[in-house]
Amino acid sequence: MAGPSPPSGGGSLSGVTAPRLLPLLLGVLGGTVASLGVALAGARSSAVVRWLLWLPGDVLLDAFVGLTPPVVMLHATRTGASEAREALKLQSQSRWLRLAGATLAGFALSTLLASVLGALLALALQSIVPTSATLAQVWRLPAGAAVAFVCPRAVANGSVALQSDGTLACSENATAFELDDVAKTFLMNPMTQASTVGEQVIKVAESVLPQNVAGAFVDGQVVGLVAGGLALGAALVCFAGSERGQDGGSYDEQGEQQEKEEFVLLQLVAHAEAALCRLLNVLLRYLPMIAPFMMSSVLLASSVSSASMSVMDVGSAMATALALMAVLLLALVIDVVVMLLLATLFTRSNPFAFLEHLLPAQLLAISSASPLVALPTTVSSVVASKRVSPPLAFIVCSVGTVLNQTGTALYLSVSTLFVLSASTSAMDSVELAASQSAGTFTAMMFTNALISSIVSPMPMGSKTAALATALGPVYGVPTGPRAVLLAVLAAMEWLTDPFVSCVNVTNNALISLVVAHYFEAQPTAEPEAVPEIDDCVDEHDEYRAHTQQQPPMPDLRQQRVLGMIHSENWV
Repeated sequence: MAGPSPPSGGGSLSGVTAPRLLPLLLGVLGGTVASLGVALAGARSSAVVRWLLWLPGDVLLDAFVGLTPPVVMLHATRTGASEAREALKLQSQSRWLRLAGATLAGFALSTLLASVLGALLALALQSIVPTSATLAQVWRLPAGAAVAFVCPRAVANGSVALQSDGTLACSENATAFELDDVAKTFLMNPMTQASTVGEQVIKVAESVLPQNVAGAFVDGQVVGLVAGGLALGAALVCFAGSERGQDGGSYDEQGEQQEKEEFVLLQLVAHAEAALCRLLNVLLRYLPMIAPFMMSSVLLASSVSSASMSVMDVGSAMATALALMAVLLLALVIDVVVMLLLATLFTRSNPFAFLEHLLPAQLLAISSASPLVALPTTVSSVVASKRVSPPLAFIVCSVGTVLNQTGTALYLSVSTLFVLSASTSAMDSVELAASQSAGTFTAMMFTNALISSIVSPMPMGSKTAALATALGPVYGVPTGPRAVLLAVLAAMEWLTDPFVSCVNVTNNALISLVVAHYFEAQPTAEPEAVPEIDDCVDEHDEYRAHTQQQPPMPDLRQQRVLGMIHSENWV
């Protein structure tokens, strides 16, 4: 029996309308150009920019984020009910266990591959990374210091002085003083605390089994929502099956009765999902017009980043940012090419025809810098390729949004080695040997692949916690230097997040294609039926019989000849 269907004219997550490609591309490019122009002009914090670009983009991103998790939960419930019903009919519970194992293995291998590729490329291009004098100064900071007051070089013999208005400023030949933070005014950001690898693994496990359902909706814990929805749908079907077993009769005998007495809760779930998907369709329909605002929100809402970059001079900051972007973009392109080659090898088909359907989802991921916002479009695009079934596309892409962040793992490896290479000029022999140790290098690659799942798929999800683990417990960077290095990397995340999200979406779709190739029957084109010899004879016989039944056509030439003969006889 088919599962409960949404009302006519509604929709589901796998049938969300994809936005138009060319207008969306123009909108993304327009938003990028406008945002970079405003940022370079130094007008990022002006009131006009805030009201015309920043706030509208935030509202639109919040609308996508507010609609996507409930839709994922509702669709997971429907998917769990329908698949559990089919499993009870066909007794094929082991199929989904094999599929889950293959999917998790694909996630682990692709994430580890991305981390290794990023680390090897960053190591190979280490010589072209510009050495930053500002970053080199961090190794002179006290090991346990988290806050430092430094006077600019223009002030000779300067020290920090308390002004009459209560502010701290550098003054020449001022009286030095010591600040005791008795009231705990300077609180360390918890994202800069270096958690151990074990603590980060526990955080990943908590995202699969969240302690609070409401918190899973707020934090975008897609894996917990999918697992809870599938379990709820399967539990409803099993409960109905147990009720039928108590009443007596087989499954087939009471199939029609259950179809008439369809689950009220599942019908409610179907209608609720259809209503939310209609709202998503409205947003996606006008996405080419709202994409510039979303892109501006992503690129201009980093006021903390601009403040963090003020510790570096403009020339050094630009050189560092451009070098990091060049290395990261090259690494992301190589990772996508390798994944395309692997998909071609495993499926023995052309993956570019499959990726043509994914272009709207990739542009949406770039404009929002979030794989969660692009999740509905990703699922519908994968289903539109007709090579992956809707349940498999939904499960793999949804779970992969958190567990298969290949672009994030690559970014962690590249950025970790990048900041260490840019600040090697002031390292002593012990610190330099520790940063270039083969064991530390290998541990960093596996650690980044393991903890990349803790990065939130929400828009502008910070990667500072994962970077703190790589720099702290793995490389042993002290608190003081680590805080400055993390501040510099956080200042450049607004440039890297869109491309990282695009790679995450692309690799998730490729994983779903490979898994579907081995666990689903691929649709084949039906060959045209060649008529047999007997069929040809019958067709000719029928045509001949049909022509014999019709009266013969009159011979006009014979009629003219007879007419001439009669005329001559008359003459």
